[in-house]
Amino acid sequence: MADEGQETVRALLRRSPAPELFVRFLAEATRWENVGVHGIKRKDAQPGAPLDYSRYLRLRRQGSQLGGFAYVFAERSSINLRLHYTREQLDEIGATQARILVTGHRAYRVSVDLTDETSLAQALELADLAYDAT
Repeated sequence: MADEGQETVRALLRRSPAPELFVRFLAEATRWENVGVHGIKRKDAQPGAPLDYSRYLRLRRQGSQLGGFAYVFAERSSINLRLHYTREQLDEIGATQARILVTGHRAYRVSVDLTDETSLAQALELADLAYDAT
């Protein structure tokens, strides 16, 4: 992650229910080939304005034309993945900690809240699937 977002994310992690799990998720996912962590360019941002790190971060496979494979929320220790799976599909692969979102961007409908080792393992497994699909 860029230096400009470090302090903002640290502040969000201080309010997070599971900061250590969130950091472990990021550490593992950023070991994958060509993965970068980015802030978000606000729709109303002026040209040359810095990226915003205050709401969520985007994990992106560099060179992908599809954008990010995950949006991660430091303050909530929550991971939204670029997967369009049904509850039945998630159950088939054992992703019992994942939930289906009904709002937000239609491509990012699978979410995992990091609460324990099981949720972390499932979030990483699902992120790997999303990464492979981008």
